[in-house]
Amino acid sequence: MAARIKHSMSSGKAGVRARIPIALHGSLAILIVTIGVLGLLHGTWPRRIVESWINIHLLFTLLLCGTLFAQYQSRLMHSPRLLETDVRALSGQLSRTVYLFLYVVLGVRQGIDIIGIFWHGGAADLGSNEVRFRNAGAVRVFDLKDDFQLLLASGLCALVMGRLLAFGIWRRLLGHVRPAPRRASIDESSTGLR
Repeated sequence: MAARIKHSMSSGKAGVRARIPIALHGSLAILIVTIGVLGLLHGTWPRRIVESWINIHLLFTLLLCGTLFAQYQSRLMHSPRLLETDVRALSGQLSRTVYLFLYVVLGVRQGIDIIGIFWHGGAADLGSNEVRFRNAGAVRVFDLKDDFQLLLASGLCALVMGRLLAFGIWRRLLGHVRPAPRRASIDESSTGLR
């Protein structure tokens, strides 16, 4: 009887320990999506509060890259030995994480627009994209004031970081980074210089 109680208590602690990382990852995901959506909403009071402290697009990029780095570290700690195929899988997993966050942020933003259309009973419009589509010839290729482009640039930075992390592991697997070959030294007597 006492053994059963000890076993149930220890399994209860293990269950709590297993749920803590899940809760942390879930909370971080909600924070990243919230910051990303705020980055696409113009003139809202939560965005103004965050932007008074830090650039909201920079914060989204840092949170996204931090999540990728945490996944990378977790994979390194929990894998006894990574093979080349594991590095490809890690690179794909990191890329899928970035794409998932971008899709969720854009989906939530579109959902907010749709709810706003039904709530106010108005006609569907393109919202923030309307000006860009109307004046297509006058718009620059990359506009630092366009939130949608900055969101995609944040995703691109995170994708590049994920590829660089995977590339670093791949280089270590290829022979633990061989030193560059030495160049033959120029013989002083053949050049005539002393």
